[in-house]
Amino acid sequence: MSNIFSFLNIDAWLSNYYSIIMDHEINDSKVFRYFNLLKIIKKYKKICSISPIGRSIENRKIFKIKWGLGYYKVFIWSQMHGNETTGTKAMFDILHFFLKQNNTDLVKFLEQKLNIVFIPMLNPDGSEIFQRRNAINIDLNRDALQLQSPEIQVLFNEIKIHQPNILFNLHDQKSIYNIGDKIFNPSIISFLSPSIGKEHSIKIHLERKKAMGLISIIAKTMYNFLPQIGSIGRYSDQIYPTAVGDNFQNSGTSCILFEAGNYPGDLKKKIIRKYNALSILIGLYILATTKNLEQEAYFYSDIPENKIKLMDKIYRQILIEKNRQQFIFDIGINYIDKYNCVTYDIDLIPTIIDIGDLSHFFAYQDILCKGKRIVYKKGQKHLPKLGEIELFNIY
Repeated sequence: MSNIFSFLNIDAWLSNYYSIIMDHEINDSKVFRYFNLLKIIKKYKKICSISPIGRSIENRKIFKIKWGLGYYKVFIWSQMHGNETTGTKAMFDILHFFLKQNNTDLVKFLEQKLNIVFIPMLNPDGSEIFQRRNAINIDLNRDALQLQSPEIQVLFNEIKIHQPNILFNLHDQKSIYNIGDKIFNPSIISFLSPSIGKEHSIKIHLERKKAMGLISIIAKTMYNFLPQIGSIGRYSDQIYPTAVGDNFQNSGTSCILFEAGNYPGDLKKKIIRKYNALSILIGLYILATTKNLEQEAYFYSDIPENKIKLMDKIYRQILIEKNRQQFIFDIGINYIDKYNCVTYDIDLIPTIIDIGDLSHFFAYQDILCKGKRIVYKKGQKHLPKLGEIELFNIY
């Protein structure tokens, strides 16, 4: 592990991230549109081969970016869900690192060892309007069997052409996930090596173990550099028969899901973007230096599984009166992302998702209101309702 620390110089990566490594042409908005992609991709022609590989339903180009001269083939894609943009930003941060540190020993070493294909935006139509699904409202991550969407056809075709050794599938996860159920401990990043059935060949089981081994080393390394709040989780390995990762893993290609999580006060995922990029870079370095990854798979099951234990905000012990009776309960709020087509940005809509005893949940904003009452901003006197926007004050 010390070799990783010294060669990657992770302390320098973290401390100098915003001034040296981060691609500053990508702004802090959670939105990353097709327009942004076309603008940002041009400067990487200096170090990469960039080419269109197909078109979306609304005729937007899908690009692949090739970097490296090595024998070990890595295939990375992001934004198959158009509203999950952290992976795309982290991808360009790594490319920016390769560009700016092109003459360093580390980048030269990775370039000679690895052959990486990036697809930075698999779902350009959904990305343009910050929508999870594509233009015909298909979830690309549930179209691995029917292959109805041209975007998913592009992905499968490119993987067939390149025959990669391993796949990195980049996603964002919701803010609801906590590590453990004892303390507030949000999932900063999660990993998954998708499940396979028992009937598969030894080779397929071996390829999954390699993915599990890589996750294990990434997690062990990342534990040394996490902030004081938050930790690393293992995403649910429930089998999804139509999911892309499950099907690639079942076909015998090692696959890893990187799930960019959440951190208190980091609503635009600026901090999470840093740790997401770092985890990918660590993964690339491990692939370039480590053989027999399957031997590290034993630690994978020790990574705690994500638990749905978090809300964005909880008002605790609010006093409510009804029919001359008094009641004490909690109100749970989550911020719903709503795309604003005027500003091309996100409006955060605080929405009531639960009412009652929420003592078994934690929150990014935990507000004790013992004995205080709700006063609606517009003078209404009704009780709070599920699905309602937070339009009240507490006095």
